[in-house]
Amino acid sequence: MVLLALLLAGRAAALGSEDYIASLERIRQSLAANQLDVAKSEARALIGQQVDSPLGRFHTDEALLNAVVNASRADHTLQLRLATTIAELRRSAPSAIPASDPKRLSAVAAEQEVPEFAPGGDVPTTLEREVPFMEQIAEAIVRALEWIGEKLGKLIDWLIEFLPRQRRADGKAGDIRWSVIGMVALIVIAVVILAIAVLRRGKSGTSEVAESTEPAGSKRDENPLSRGATEWERYAAQLASEGRHREAIRAWYQAVLVTCYSAGILSFRKGRTNWEYLAMLAPTLPWRAEMIALTRRFEVEWYGHAESSEEALDDCSERASRILESVRRGAREVA
Repeated sequence: MVLLALLLAGRAAALGSEDYIASLERIRQSLAANQLDVAKSEARALIGQQVDSPLGRFHTDEALLNAVVNASRADHTLQLRLATTIAELRRSAPSAIPASDPKRLSAVAAEQEVPEFAPGGDVPTTLEREVPFMEQIAEAIVRALEWIGEKLGKLIDWLIEFLPRQRRADGKAGDIRWSVIGMVALIVIAVVILAIAVLRRGKSGTSEVAESTEPAGSKRDENPLSRGATEWERYAAQLASEGRHREAIRAWYQAVLVTCYSAGILSFRKGRTNWEYLAMLAPTLPWRAEMIALTRRFEVEWYGHAESSEEALDDCSERASRILESVRRGAREVA
């Protein structure tokens, strides 16, 4: 009895995320060395375990581990799946913060100290006045206008040189000069109007594109097979920590569907509705009523609300966790 209690306590204890990563790495190395029995033994011990991570507790990837246990050879694709899972787990883990060096901190603090001013005399300074942004724009516009005026003056003088010398001698050069200035001004105004029209057209086109663009990753989230069951659980915890309760509810539901696919209870088909999946569940399944309640709540939150409450997320996550535990327990009993 004591031995059984110790075994049950060890089974209930959750692994650390680093221990889980290390175990998966050992399995991958065993497959790479063609030590299939060692890899199977390590994978069998991880099935059904829970893992503590900074994003919350989740179950080990049972679909991946069962693939190792049932493998007939050290498949390269299986090694690649293990490497991808390990990389994803390491990416989500917080990076270690290096310990601070007291001596280095003291040296940096000493460098930042400002020496005292010498008595008497002027205080030299190399600091320049920070020019406000609007003042910089105004100065730039003034310089641009001065440059345009200078170039226009040269252009007008150049055009006047083409006039006959007799007309210039008659004193009409001034009138002609103003005529040329008026013509150039009309051309400049026309160019400015065209530029403003082009800019407005460009802004309206950009806003239309921005409004029609979907958030990054939304297409992947619609496909339950885009992640493994464990990845969906971890993703749900991440979304919940960011306050995205409605999306976290969908992630929990996707985790349940993927687990049912892996256990052979449901078969995936593109376009099949959630209620069609429910119709495929055997009436004898003990968690069928829980799955119906979870589906009904998910449909209301995802299709009926723009945002979901934390209470709705807690309800869906608890129901999903109970279903996941029942399905995985049944898979272990069959194995």
